[in-house]
Amino acid sequence: MQVDLDLELDFIREFSTGGELLQGLSVDVRRERIRVAIYTHKLVHMLFRDGPMTYAEAYAECYGRPLEMRSIVRRESKSAPDGDGASAKGGFSR
Repeated sequence: MQVDLDLELDFIREFSTGGELLQGLSVDVRRERIRVAIYTHKLVHMLFRDGPMTYAEAYAECYGRPLEMRSIVRRESKSAPDGDGASAKGGFSR
C-alpha cells in the first residue's frame, strides 16, 4: 500500500493534539485510528487544514481508499435456523 507520508503526518499532528498518540504504530493501526477519529469528531465533510480537500478526500488521497464507516464487513454465522423461524442469533429470518 502506498501512503502519502506528508498527509499522514498532517493527520498525526491533527489528532495527536487531541490526545490520540499515533506515532510508533503500524500503518494499518494509524489508518484505522485516523478513520475513527474523523468520524468521532464529525469531520468527514469539514475542510482539512483549511485546504481545498475535506477530511474524507484527504484520507482517500493519503491511503488510496475511501473513508468508510465500517472497515470490516461482518458476515452472519451460517448456523441453521430454528424450527420456528428464529435464527441462531435470536432474530427472525424472512
